[in-house]
Amino acid sequence: MTEAALAPLQRAQQLAGGAATAAVVGAVLIAMAAVAEGASPALAALANHEVTFDLPGALAVLRAFGLFWVLALPSFFMAGALLDLSKVLDEYGKGQFFTLKASAGVRKAAEGALWALGFKIVGSPTIYAWITQEGRGFEWHMEPFDLGLIGFAAFVAVLGRVLEAAAKIKQENDEIV
Repeated sequence: MTEAALAPLQRAQQLAGGAATAAVVGAVLIAMAAVAEGASPALAALANHEVTFDLPGALAVLRAFGLFWVLALPSFFMAGALLDLSKVLDEYGKGQFFTLKASAGVRKAAEGALWALGFKIVGSPTIYAWITQEGRGFEWHMEPFDLGLIGFAAFVAVLGRVLEAAAKIKQENDEIV
């Protein structure tokens, strides 16, 4: 391979290595923000003196803990998707561009993002309404931006499938040679 062809490849590897680190940092920041935001019902229960050493107090703690998880879970799903993506970027940083592991990682990260969005749009609002007894049916909260993210993540998942197929073909060709 000529030096002119190697330079962009080496730069891509450097960018992927740095992006893998940034993805891990982003995942940690998302998880920390989710904990900070999700802890507000628990802190409100403590501030309102709802937590006592009897059955209603224990139920208040359980309710606050449940609300925390309902509010934080979509962010934890998204942080997990970023961690999956960091593994792919790490593979790319090592120069492993067309491997089944990296290709499957792209698909897995996109599917993780879709799960996060699904839970943010339907799961979290519904369970929150059930816990707070504000509703009994299914609730959903979707903004136009969420719809765009769903489309983007779905197309990235398709891209992951295409990359997986290409990696399988490459692997077969490498075995023949």
